[in-house]
Amino acid sequence: MTKFSFLAFLIVGVSLLIGGASYAQSIKGIVIDEKGEPLPFTTIYVGGTSTGVSTNQDGDYELSLAPGPYDIVFQYVGYKRQIQEVVVIPGKTYMLNVQLLPEAYQLREVVVNSKDRDPAYAVIREAIRKRKYHLTEVNAFSCRVYIKGNQHLDDIPNSVLGYTVPLDTGIVYLSESVSDLSYIYPDKYSERMISSRVSGQSKAFSFNMASEMYVNFYNNLLGMEGLTERGFVSPIASNAFFFYDYKLRGAFQEGDYLINKIEVIPKRANDPVFSGFIYIVEDSWSIHSIDLVLPQKKQIEFVDSLRIRQQYAPLDQGIWMMLSQRFDFRIGAFGFHGNGYFVGVYSNYKIEPRYKLDAVNKLTGPTVEQVDTLPKNDVKLFPKPKKSFGKEVLVIEEDANKREDVYWEKIRPIPLNDYEKKDYKIKDSLLVIKESKPFKDSMDDKRNNLNLVKLFVSGYRYNRSYKRDFLSFDPLIKAIQYNTVEGVVTNLDVNYTRYYENNKFYRITPAVRYGFSSGKLYGRLGATYYYDPKKFSSAQVDFGQFVYQFNQADPIVSYVNTAETLVGGRNLIKLFEKTYVSTRYRTELWNGVLFTGRFSWEKRVQLYNTSFLSILKEENRIFTPNAPKNLELADTSFPTHEAAIVDLSIIYHPGQRYISRPDQKVLLVNKWPSFTFNYVKGLNGLLGSDVDYDRVSAKISDEISQGLFGMGRLTLESGFFPGKKVAYFMDYRQFNGNATLYARFEPGNFQLLDYYLYSSLKPYFMGQYEHHFDGFIVNKLPLLRKTKLQAVGSVNYLRAGTVDNYVEIGIGLEHILKILRVDFYTSFIGREHQAIGFKGGLGF
Repeated sequence: MTKFSFLAFLIVGVSLLIGGASYAQSIKGIVIDEKGEPLPFTTIYVGGTSTGVSTNQDGDYELSLAPGPYDIVFQYVGYKRQIQEVVVIPGKTYMLNVQLLPEAYQLREVVVNSKDRDPAYAVIREAIRKRKYHLTEVNAFSCRVYIKGNQHLDDIPNSVLGYTVPLDTGIVYLSESVSDLSYIYPDKYSERMISSRVSGQSKAFSFNMASEMYVNFYNNLLGMEGLTERGFVSPIASNAFFFYDYKLRGAFQEGDYLINKIEVIPKRANDPVFSGFIYIVEDSWSIHSIDLVLPQKKQIEFVDSLRIRQQYAPLDQGIWMMLSQRFDFRIGAFGFHGNGYFVGVYSNYKIEPRYKLDAVNKLTGPTVEQVDTLPKNDVKLFPKPKKSFGKEVLVIEEDANKREDVYWEKIRPIPLNDYEKKDYKIKDSLLVIKESKPFKDSMDDKRNNLNLVKLFVSGYRYNRSYKRDFLSFDPLIKAIQYNTVEGVVTNLDVNYTRYYENNKFYRITPAVRYGFSSGKLYGRLGATYYYDPKKFSSAQVDFGQFVYQFNQADPIVSYVNTAETLVGGRNLIKLFEKTYVSTRYRTELWNGVLFTGRFSWEKRVQLYNTSFLSILKEENRIFTPNAPKNLELADTSFPTHEAAIVDLSIIYHPGQRYISRPDQKVLLVNKWPSFTFNYVKGLNGLLGSDVDYDRVSAKISDEISQGLFGMGRLTLESGFFPGKKVAYFMDYRQFNGNATLYARFEPGNFQLLDYYLYSSLKPYFMGQYEHHFDGFIVNKLPLLRKTKLQAVGSVNYLRAGTVDNYVEIGIGLEHILKILRVDFYTSFIGREHQAIGFKGGLGF
């Protein structure tokens, strides 16, 4: 034992271990196993209720109760439950130390189907048959949830991309939160975080979210965002026999309940399934507890392994509800190695059954068909969802992070261990020092050092932490360019940002550009003020004289064009000069509706090639003119002209769920598609404007979960130019093509399409679908599955002006070295084959 010898434990606790009644105002103690070692995170609760606590990593616990008699239940997965009778009277405190012994399992008679290889199959078959009933048996509930997270690093890299890692080994993140959680069937949650604490960060709020942590194994597929997009099959899913084998390891009696211990064994090592144990209650076929593991080979990301433990208990009207849940994980990526856990304690349940119990009790176990016909419970304990369960899933109270130590000592159900107490004490004490100017200046001196990696690859950032501002510069790979219009180019982009309280900031972005062949100096200045984080509101102004691509989505990366021109002899980038003033305003009109409005005045000037340098260019290759080639417009060159343009857009996210933090609004993943409506108007005559056109477009974007088959991303867009059209080539609807090996795998991008050949003023339609199989295919290939690569497929479609039925089909692999992706594409116009090619880029 780490804190008590086994003899001392017996001397202190012997009078209570023999089962006699005790009297205590505050019950404290330690829970150990058969070897005298602490049992961390043992569930301790008052019998027949959900009032309870849990032991910490050292096995310590503390439980405060109002005066009266209680049965205190000590429960740990795989150990024999123990009940202690306690009478609480005012003014007395007593030590109640408990030793839990491994459960003594017994074999029992089970009717074995001729097709079954083990009695466990009969138990699991009943659990699957009752799964839908248990999934739906609670119409609503509310409870108090305490969550603690602790992440510990054993090793860290010296630097990442030239930047010193501002972390040390030991505890790097320790947080606690207390929330009131409410639920209404089938999927509506409402949560209010009433207290939050982050070690060493007095102004921070915990990112714990009780509703996201409530993992329900009665669901067929368990999604775990951040680990995988594919999800994992529950051991009692409807199709579980296709993925799992089972063994009955025995049964034990727990009060009136017989509990079956079932070992869960994956049929195939690399399927998205668990291994470990699930405990099933006989007759009711409810989940009693869970102890399951996901190793790294299950295609989980960013962690090497994950262990999930859950403990349930029968509460109101015999409904088994989760009392505790713990996630243990090990991490190992990019030179970081460590471990951590999140633990949740659920108490003070208030439960509203979905069905009338009289009807349920008449059934030995309702099937899927019977569940749908069960009479519903008419007693309603919760208000209607529309009144209290809106799109605001979590609210963090304004003063949640201002609770004193006395409050936490009283409310936390898991005592801190000595290591955690030390971490809070040291980091909270050091916070004053760390927030001081001398300390921050000294840390900035280390971070602000310049090295070659920063200079060439990642750029340089000069920090002034005390003033909460920084100045950053682009890397040389972007600052030094070459193109045929300007020759060798020096392009310096600078970013100055100043932060204020409540996530407000302003940003100033000057840029200077000089072409040595063209002899022209350009400059621009932008300023953005982000003033309302709860509505994503910002105001922006830009002005200057600069060069821009005709497609202002910048599909051609400057340093890629530099390499293509100097080495391959292809001048892909096409530029024009623009003198301009632009203003932009963005805000959320109401939840799920984001408005952006922009007005710009521009003077546009045609530019021409002035340099023809190429290191390895073939002698018979001639650089193309700076005026792009287009099938709809015979000559894309243009006279100097002026344009006044209004650009209005609305993005609508129906059913947008979100978190309200005191300092910002955080959007959650939305299960509905998003809709974008855009209107662009060229205003003829205003400020000398020569353009006169309208462009109307609509876009639908959606992420479509396909369960075990992965995740699909769909984008559909259509638009047209109504009425008369006085427009120049940069006003056309441009499509993001690609003629290089480097690809940006983003919605809206084509990979084999010419940059400007099909740009149009005519009606257009484009559709793109990309499917991430998330291990579904690669897991079945023995030579590849150990690499953790993932297959991806895509289809891109375009119909516009001079092109009918352009199609690209791509297949590829992503997560190469965790961050890279390579695809092979082929393209067609109608039935006529056009091109093939490999593309590579970032692919997480």
